[in-house]
Amino acid sequence: MLIGVDIGGTNLLVGTIEDGQVVHKVHERICETGNFEKVADQVSNLIYEVSGGKRCVVGISVAGSIDPTSGIVLRAQNLDWDNAPLASTIQKKTDCHVLIENDVTSAAWGEFNFGAGRDVNSMFVVWIGTGIGGGLILDGEIWRGPLGTGGEFGMGISEQNPNSEIRVLEEFSSRSGIQRQLHNASLDSQNIADLFGVNDELTAVVTNGAKRIGTSIANVITLLSLDRVVLGGGLTEVLGIPYIDHIRTQFEQDVFPSHCKQCRFKVTELGPDAGLLGAGLLASTMYAV
Repeated sequence: MLIGVDIGGTNLLVGTIEDGQVVHKVHERICETGNFEKVADQVSNLIYEVSGGKRCVVGISVAGSIDPTSGIVLRAQNLDWDNAPLASTIQKKTDCHVLIENDVTSAAWGEFNFGAGRDVNSMFVVWIGTGIGGGLILDGEIWRGPLGTGGEFGMGISEQNPNSEIRVLEEFSSRSGIQRQLHNASLDSQNIADLFGVNDELTAVVTNGAKRIGTSIANVITLLSLDRVVLGGGLTEVLGIPYIDHIRTQFEQDVFPSHCKQCRFKVTELGPDAGLLGAGLLASTMYAV
């Protein structure tokens, strides 16, 4: 049996995978960010629930910087984890084979194989939700780079002023960043969508964040000369085309040279299943399911 797990900044998804599709999944809010052991127990319990206690292969996508070889989460900003031994912990608790991968790298691999990237050989994926992540597929392979951070996007500098209270893209443009700027921790993605275009202050913050994403994507495309960007994540999906148009418009203003404007933007075809499918496919390849 093959199981995919997606540990985001807020939510947890666990699902069984058959023939490139998620056939059954369960969803819970993460029980206690900052408490690795409790979250590991929560993940293990859900794996047991969907597997019926059977020994299985598990691919876990997690929102953070990871070392796929050691199975350690080096840093998960929104979960507040440092050097968390996720793979070995889940393996001990479930007696399953476990592989971990960054959540957006997993989503990129899922979209590349089963979704919005099936028709290209290289692409850049941006997921906008609680945080912001990126994933790179180059010449048909995941690109992590010699230092392992290939595709990192949300923690890139978006404000040159060194005295600014916030400087990285995620702090301007993610849901958690919008919450902090508006001093309203209760805003969820649906609240933001309902108020976008209605509340002037929120609309200005969201639009500014979208433009910063557009500029950052333009830098990536100028650097790597890619012709496909796939956008996903909870905030992208709920805000939809008007929000994506702000990103695209700023991208076209900033990308160089002008012929790079032909880069095509697509919205995720797999939605929240992208990370499950990508992580599951990676695990199945490693453990020959």
